[in-house]
Amino acid sequence: MMNDKKKQITLQNDDVNHLYELLNYNSDWVWEVDAQGRYTWSSDVVTDLLGYPTAEVIGKTPFDFMPAGEAERVGRAFLEIVTEKRAFSGLVNRNRRADGRIVVLETSGIPLFDESGELRGYRGVDRNISNLGERVLQLETIYETTPVALCMIDRHGHLVMSNKAMTLLLSNDSQELTQRHLSELMPEFWHLFEEDFALADMGESIPGREIIWHDRCYDTQSVAVSDASSNVVGLSVTWVDITARRQAEQKLAGANQVLQRHAQHDHLTGLFNRRYMDECLLSEIARAHQLKSPLSICLLDIDFFKLYNDSQGHQAGDECLKTVAQALIASLTRSDDNVSRYGGEEFLVILPDSNRAAALTVAERLREKINGLKLPHSSSPLGFLSISIGVATLDCESAFAENLPQHMIASTLINKADNALYAAKKQGRNRVIAAGQKTIDA
Repeated sequence: MMNDKKKQITLQNDDVNHLYELLNYNSDWVWEVDAQGRYTWSSDVVTDLLGYPTAEVIGKTPFDFMPAGEAERVGRAFLEIVTEKRAFSGLVNRNRRADGRIVVLETSGIPLFDESGELRGYRGVDRNISNLGERVLQLETIYETTPVALCMIDRHGHLVMSNKAMTLLLSNDSQELTQRHLSELMPEFWHLFEEDFALADMGESIPGREIIWHDRCYDTQSVAVSDASSNVVGLSVTWVDITARRQAEQKLAGANQVLQRHAQHDHLTGLFNRRYMDECLLSEIARAHQLKSPLSICLLDIDFFKLYNDSQGHQAGDECLKTVAQALIASLTRSDDNVSRYGGEEFLVILPDSNRAAALTVAERLREKINGLKLPHSSSPLGFLSISIGVATLDCESAFAENLPQHMIASTLINKADNALYAAKKQGRNRVIAAGQKTIDA
C-alpha cells in the first residue's frame, strides 16, 4: 500500500514538473494578473522575452514595461476589456526589454472569477510577433492617424472598428463608438449599408455614393470583408470629405453660368445677343420643319438713331437702347417669343408658331409700343422716337424642298426681313412691311 502511495506521489510530481517544463520552456509567456492588472504569477519565458527575471515582474503591470504612449493606448483597450469582464485575443503591443530594445507581443487572456462571481484577474499568454507585429502596429498607426475617416461595420450593423477621423466625423467619443449600431449613430443612412451588404452577398461590386452629414459632403466607398470561408462578415467603409471640392465646383458652375450669360446676352440691354439668336433661329427652323409649323421673324431698327446719338450724346443713346429693349420685352406676350439686340440699333424678334398675319400683328404692337413712349427726338420729323420693322415668314415647303442647309435657310430668312426693313425705311419709316407686301401705313 505504501509503495502504491509513493508511486502516486511520484507520478503527481512528474506531472507537475512536466507542466512547469511546458510553461517555462516554450516560446509563449504564460501569466496571471489580479483585478488591478498586477502580475501574480509568471512563467520563466518572460526572461527570454523581456530580459527581466520572474521575481522582478511579479507585482508590476504590463504597462510598466511599455513606452509611455503605448502604455496609454493599450491601457485604454485593457480598461474596456476589464470593464466588460470578457476574454480577449490578438491585442498587439510594444514592450521595452531590459536592454532597451523593443519587442512586439500579441496578448490573449481569459477572465478569472472568485466564488462570488467577482473578477479576480486574468490568465493569459503573450507571444513574440516582433517580425510581423511591427508591421501590424505600423498599419494600425496609419489606420488610426489617416485624415480619411475609416470604419468597419459587422453584419448586425455594429461599428466594430473606427479611427480618429471617423470619431470626429460622428462627433463622438471613441470609447462610446465601439459596438454602437449604425442605425443609432446614423439612422438615415443605415438602409444604404444594408443595400451594400445585399450586393456583397451576391458578389456584386458596391458603388460609391455621396452622403451629406452635418453640413459636410462625404464620398463613401464600402468594401466587403470576408472570413476564411468567403462569407461576408462586414463592410470596410471609407469616408472622404469632399465638401471643399463640391463648394469649388459650385463656384465654378456659378462662374460658368455668368460666363455663359455674358456669351449669350448683350451687356448693355440685357437682351440675347446676335450669336445666341443665330443659334436660336437654327433651332426654331429645325423645329418648324419637324412639326410642320409656321415661323416668322421681325427685324426692326430705331429711326434716325445716329442723329439721336449725335444730338443727345452716347450716354443718352445707351439709355435709349435700354428703354427700347425693355419696351420690346414688355410687348411680347408669349414665352417662346425671343428678342435680341442684333447689332447697333437693330433688334431681331423670333416668333415661333406664327404665320405672316400673326407676325404683322405683333410687329404693329411693337411699333405702337415704342411710339407710345413719346421719347423726344428732335431730329425725327415726328419729334419723338419711332421704329421701322421688316417681317419675314418661313416658307417651309419651298425651303426644305430644295434640301438647303439650315444656315442657308436662316440667312435667306434674315435677308428677306432686312429687305422688308429697308423698304419700310425707304417709304417713310415708322411703319411695318412684310416681305412680299408693299406697305402698311402708320
